[in-house]
Amino acid sequence: MRKIFLIALFSISVLSGCAKKGGGGSEPLVQCNDVASRGHLNVLSINVLFKETDTRDQRLEAIAEFAEKTPVDIILLQEVAGGALVQTDNSAEDLQKKLRARKRDYDLYTAFEIGLPGVLGVANAILSRCEIDYRVTKRLPHATELNFRGHDIKLPRNVMMTRINIPNYKLLNVYNTHLCSACTVDEFGAQVEELLPFIGKVEASFPPGNLAVLGGDFNIDRFRIDPFPERPFYDRIINAGFIDAYAQNKPLDSLCAHPKQPDAHCTVEVSTLDAGGSARRVDYIFMNQPKTIRESRVVFNTVVDPSQPSVSDHAGVFVSIALP
Repeated sequence: MRKIFLIALFSISVLSGCAKKGGGGSEPLVQCNDVASRGHLNVLSINVLFKETDTRDQRLEAIAEFAEKTPVDIILLQEVAGGALVQTDNSAEDLQKKLRARKRDYDLYTAFEIGLPGVLGVANAILSRCEIDYRVTKRLPHATELNFRGHDIKLPRNVMMTRINIPNYKLLNVYNTHLCSACTVDEFGAQVEELLPFIGKVEASFPPGNLAVLGGDFNIDRFRIDPFPERPFYDRIINAGFIDAYAQNKPLDSLCAHPKQPDAHCTVEVSTLDAGGSARRVDYIFMNQPKTIRESRVVFNTVVDPSQPSVSDHAGVFVSIALP
């Protein structure tokens, strides 16, 4: 039966396309009055590896513990999962419940990218300690990422936007995305060329000076040239007016520059769930204004720091952004 479900999923490539405000049962009272008073916003981005189900509960618990102790105000998730094959309705809701058990209430917005309803769905999600005031999702072009029995399956991606309400401060926009990983240069370029104009159009509807944060798994390694050079896509994001928040005050050309020598800046092939290959930096948090970065670090990099827990095949990116 499991094989039948998988065949149905990938051969007919059904797109669920749903986007919802998540959280089972009654919604929590979401408040983040401390953000404006302390003057900074803490953001974490992490790809949570949808297909690894046996250890998911422990991995989400480790993320919840980190979010509580840090504390983290915004959590950007990629590869959120739901359905019978992954034994949960929504893994982002599972994390939300773990955070709530720690007296940390988060608003949740989930945007599914692909799925066979009730069987398997994969999504991006944003959890926010501040109320999500508005939300919208933009579908990105399909890209060939899976070959199943000789057939190329095009998987959709999306970029999701939320308007975050910080009490006694103002609203700001947070975007989350996951770009294709095993696609052609034309397919990758098509996604970038949909992503950036969408953000530009949304931002143009707000007053000048609106702070926007863009994070996620971009699958862009500035140093990789096979099967195509990826640095031009990083530059395209920067030229669109974004700043690499993590790289501020760091020597950019030395961040995870040697694939066979993982360092503290690498975000893939640095986990006990997936290590020993070509270490790269592909997860980013960008912002559209030159704000002071109080702190920036890669977390859950277990190759460089074995004392950290493995929460995915990716490490996470954490930044603390000073508010004006």
